[in-house]
Amino acid sequence: MNHTLIRNGTVYDGSGGGPQRVDVRLVGGLINEIGPNLPAQGEDVIDATGLIVAPGLVDMHVHVFSGIGLYSVDPVDAGLRTGVTTMLDTGTAGSLTYANFARFIMPAAPEDLFALLNISMIGCIQGHPDFPPYMGDLNDGRHAHVPSAVECVKRYPERLIGMKVRLTSGLANYDVKNEWAGFEGVFEAAEQTGRPCMIHHAASKIPTEVVLKALRPGDTYTHLYHPNPDHCFDEHGAPLDAMLEARSRGVIFDVGHGVGAFAWRVAEPACRQFGFWPDTISTDLHHFNLRGPVVDLPTTMSKFLYLGMPLEAVIRATTSAPAAAMGLADRLGSLRPGLQADVVLLRHERGSFPLTDVEHHVRHSPERLVPVSVAKRGVWSACVGAL
Repeated sequence: MNHTLIRNGTVYDGSGGGPQRVDVRLVGGLINEIGPNLPAQGEDVIDATGLIVAPGLVDMHVHVFSGIGLYSVDPVDAGLRTGVTTMLDTGTAGSLTYANFARFIMPAAPEDLFALLNISMIGCIQGHPDFPPYMGDLNDGRHAHVPSAVECVKRYPERLIGMKVRLTSGLANYDVKNEWAGFEGVFEAAEQTGRPCMIHHAASKIPTEVVLKALRPGDTYTHLYHPNPDHCFDEHGAPLDAMLEARSRGVIFDVGHGVGAFAWRVAEPACRQFGFWPDTISTDLHHFNLRGPVVDLPTTMSKFLYLGMPLEAVIRATTSAPAAAMGLADRLGSLRPGLQADVVLLRHERGSFPLTDVEHHVRHSPERLVPVSVAKRGVWSACVGAL
């Protein structure tokens, strides 16, 4: 079906506004028309009664360079089957490996797949403590090679939208000089290429305030609610002043749930008591969290519904907000005529649903979101629903 009319759904356009009772017409891979009681024009009609109609979900933190390293899953595991139509691989590839990502993985994926280039030439291929030898991206500071990164972005400008660094002491052979090489290198490469960067900073020897003050408008701080002592909140759960200053100048704060970066004991006071909600909600989906605690993006979205984030804000943080952060707002992330016909149908279920954080703590939520079906450029496929 490439010419469809979606009727009777509860429509959230991704802007953060409230729901609307309108119809959505998709024609030729684009959103053609949105409005009440649209007349059928011979197209296939989808009855979305009881369902949420939203822009196709955008996950701006995944690892889907399948076939390389320890972490990556196939794009199919993170994409359309979960309602996600666009993904950003965040630093799995470095300048030595990106060519194969661009040649073999990206063209084969039905989703739109973009990437941040790891400042480390080798990328994110190792560095899990349970799989020795424990060596990370910056195990040797020479891996943070700016000229190679800049040349790679120049060679592949279309889908390489920015730079990435993982600042964790263990991923730098516990040598702060290696971390500094990655920290300084990622900003230098970003400046030279005119692109934003994403900073992973957890259990690092570089002070949190130093990282926050270095971030520029449009840069992203990911792993927002990680449980390590160097997170961005004080002992009461209030955001640090440097964090508030960073947000005021346009720094983006991203969830990046992962296997070690979302703890209820950090997120609950930060969100509920101090109102520091994420700008973007992402999974950091990879091999070590696909079967839990992450599972998929709708499950991560459900965790923020449990915390009290309004549904329209949760949808915005997984559609238009990440699309804007990726520089793609003129193509996707919203339900607007002329944009790509990327649409997801979600079921908003009520009951009691266990949601687990990275410390194996469980909360039982009275609601969750489950993907039902999805359109990518107007072509529909079924989702797997809750696993």
